[in-house]
Amino acid sequence: MKDNFVVVGVVKNKEGKILIVKRRKIEEGSDGSLLTWVFPGGRQKSGEKREEALIREILEETGYKIKPIRQISLRVHPQFLKIIVYYLCELENEKQIQNPQEDEEIEEIKWVYPNELKNYFTTDIDPNVMKELGID
Repeated sequence: MKDNFVVVGVVKNKEGKILIVKRRKIEEGSDGSLLTWVFPGGRQKSGEKREEALIREILEETGYKIKPIRQISLRVHPQFLKIIVYYLCELENEKQIQNPQEDEEIEEIKWVYPNELKNYFTTDIDPNVMKELGID
C-alpha cells in the first residue's frame, strides 16, 4: 500500500503563482487521461513523517525549500487509484537553494497562476485544492 501513498505540495510564491512539474515518465489513468504536469511531491520513506517526505521530495525535484502549512485534502485519485495527500506550502526562500536532483524524473519546472492549472493538468484536480486556490 505504501507505493500507492503520495504526498504533494501546493506551493505558492509571493506573486500567487503555483509550482508545478512536468514528469518525464507519463502515466495513463484508468480513463485514458495522461499524467504529465503535477504538483511536486512523492512517496514517504520508511520512518519518515508526511511533512518530512514532502520537504525532501520538493527539494529534490525542484531545488526549492518549502514549509508545509496545512493539509488541504486526502483522497484516492479517481484516475490513478493512489492515495494522494495535498498540502498547502509556502517557500522558505523565493530562490532555488540547489539544483534539482531528479533529472531522470522531472523534465520541467514551472510557476503558473492558479487559473492556468487547467491548461497544464490533463487529469482531475482535487476539488478541495481547487476551492483552496479559488478555481471554479
